[in-house]
Amino acid sequence: MSRRLPQSALLLLLAVGSTGAAAVSDETAPPTGGDRKTPPAPRDVELVVHEPALVMSRWAYEDAFEELVEADPARFRQADGYYEDSRGEFVWDEDEEIYWQVLSPEVLTRGRQDYVQFCASCHGLEGDGYGRSAQALRPPPRSFQQGSFKFTKVPGGMLPSDEALVDLIKHGLDGTPMLPWAISDERLHDIVQYIKSLSPPEQGWRDAVAEVGDVVETGEDPWAGREAEAIAAGELAYHRHQCFSCHPAYATPARVNELRGTLADTAYPETLTWPKLTRDSSYEVLGYRVAIVPPDFTWHTMRHGRDARAVFQSIAAGIGGAGMPTWKGAVPDEEIWALAQYVRHLVDEYKDKPARDGFMAGLRAGQ
Repeated sequence: MSRRLPQSALLLLLAVGSTGAAAVSDETAPPTGGDRKTPPAPRDVELVVHEPALVMSRWAYEDAFEELVEADPARFRQADGYYEDSRGEFVWDEDEEIYWQVLSPEVLTRGRQDYVQFCASCHGLEGDGYGRSAQALRPPPRSFQQGSFKFTKVPGGMLPSDEALVDLIKHGLDGTPMLPWAISDERLHDIVQYIKSLSPPEQGWRDAVAEVGDVVETGEDPWAGREAEAIAAGELAYHRHQCFSCHPAYATPARVNELRGTLADTAYPETLTWPKLTRDSSYEVLGYRVAIVPPDFTWHTMRHGRDARAVFQSIAAGIGGAGMPTWKGAVPDEEIWALAQYVRHLVDEYKDKPARDGFMAGLRAGQ
């Protein structure tokens, strides 16, 4: 399938970022969008976006787009096998057979202004992950030019929905410089749209074959009121599925074999109770990849696992760009909930607690 934009779409889209924006001089201030109070950016930083951008959305494909049409039929008109949007928010791409979402210059300008104010010091003025503070940060800030995110709780291989990105920004990533941000939903919406426009041609939100996904569904915890049973079931599932291939095992070799139902003399490497870097992370800044070790739940801070439900979502969706696969659909939700309860038990029982030293020392003495 061709992935070039058709001529009609190209008329709507020029690259957004260092191009398609006008430099701000001392004499002129960019429009702030009504009553927005945007502090001035550093001198000569480009803030005004003059051209729209075309990006993927969850309504890109025809079957999903029908939902919009059914919800507001007066808005759309049938024309030559596709729908015309009277608001101009969506445009049909005949070559790719998808609907691009059109981000207006006004939205992108507001988003860029707030992005420069709140985000650029870490993520870079053009979203390359190399802001002024980035050199001293570990892990480094995400490059939005990659179009991939690790902790949005969206199934692997999919782009996160707007709601998933907003949730991540609001809650931040524990243990990193990405703190929770108390920004209004209106401003967050525009920032997210601008971030999406930073994808390079034919990548991320500008990839005509990409899919946008929502945060995985959790349902109710089937172990509610039976936490001790959940922890025991989670310990069994954790070691039976060999989560210790990346994370530590939290059992002696003898206990691991008991849980797995393997021969009592099955041997394991000395790294059994240590985290292992089994593959490179997709973290990349200016072409340099950064290795990030999977967490030891008794030691490291979990990025987005403040309760069992959040842990469930991380396990179910997987961690994009890491070795953590999507578990939703591969095992029953009940088992994922048990794993989530077990992981939270390890965090609550041992992280930053005196009992942690004795617990891990005992495991390693039994190897």
